Amino acid sequence: MFSQLPSLNNLKAFAAAAHFNSFKVAAEALNVTPTAISHQIKHLEQFLNVRLFERQVRQVVLTAEGEKLAATTERMFSELNNTLTELTRPATQITVSCCTSFATLWLAPRLADFQQRYPDIDVQILASDSLQDFSEATQLDIALRYGKGVNEGEILLATETQSCYQLSTNPQPSGRLFVTHWRESSALGNLPWQQYVGGLGFTIKSFEQEQYTLQAALAGQGMALISNVLAESVVKQGWLAKQSHLPEFAGYNYCLRLNPKREHNHRVRAFAHWLQQEFAAI
Repeated sequence: MFSQLPSLNNLKAFAAAAHFNSFKVAAEALNVTPTAISHQIKHLEQFLNVRLFERQVRQVVLTAEGEKLAATTERMFSELNNTLTELTRPATQITVSCCTSFATLWLAPRLADFQQRYPDIDVQILASDSLQDFSEATQLDIALRYGKGVNEGEILLATETQSCYQLSTNPQPSGRLFVTHWRESSALGNLPWQQYVGGLGFTIKSFEQEQYTLQAALAGQGMALISNVLAESVVKQGWLAKQSHLPEFAGYNYCLRLNPKREHNHRVRAFAHWLQQEFAAI
């Protein structure tokens, strides 16, 4: 059955080199020498009797045959890795994906409540500002999405309101306003905060993470333009107060998406139900 297959190590070396377009970087990723990578790929080419790379002075380039094999090995090793991850993780564990600021300011502080209600469920947070795809990150059970609309298969949890917040102990208006402004390379466009607060005479300082914007207000450095969703905990604690005399505007949506392969899992459904209850209380 496997007599026509080449060495798995040779395929792994090839897949790494094809992914990084470099023998050197592939060697670093696999913790071997570039010479070892070169030998393994040479043996693979001899086994297949085809040239997989064009060796140039400072780089290697896949041939047409190499590109075809690379597409297969990329998929093969990705599926193998995902399957091994599923087999080795505890049955009680669920993995939740969300953006970094949401994980820090909203989800993590509330997990103690969920764990008290469901002590048999171990929640792992995968915090990333990159969109996580279930087809690639198959270990994911739940994704909390932040964006402009509600895509097919998503459940709307809330539409945020962007407002200005300041220390409750400092009733004097501040001349400095902290805002969140992502890099232009972000797939999600920035909120148009300029048209609401840009002409009010504030000295404006921006951060790329909303958690830093909120922390600046907590440190008494000025006001912060932040989401009511992420500000809820600190407002309840009495640390920050909304400045109702200043403009506020609707922001983006928070949506819930379940991995179709595990949407009927009772642990996944329990966490999803808890999330919906928590958002309904905002």
